[in-house]
Amino acid sequence: MENRLTIKNATGADETIEVIDIVLDNETGKKYIFYHMLDGEDIYAAILRETDTTYFLEAIVDDAEWELVEEILKNQIQVEGDSHENE
Repeated sequence: MENRLTIKNATGADETIEVIDIVLDNETGKKYIFYHMLDGEDIYAAILRETDTTYFLEAIVDDAEWELVEEILKNQIQVEGDSHENE
């Protein structure tokens, strides 16, 4: 299953990324995106902002937000591991 998203990068050029997951934090109303570049395997996280026609990634700079994102990612990995054990 491919989930690709075209975003505007820092220079304003279009760039396609492969989306792993998008999670909404109900407390802040922010959407966090977990993704990797099409030519790589490293996982990245950012705040997902969108207009009617364009998606933007905003860097996470707050330590508390990083802790939240790390917890979300850890929970996602744990849930995936649990679902594969049941197969």
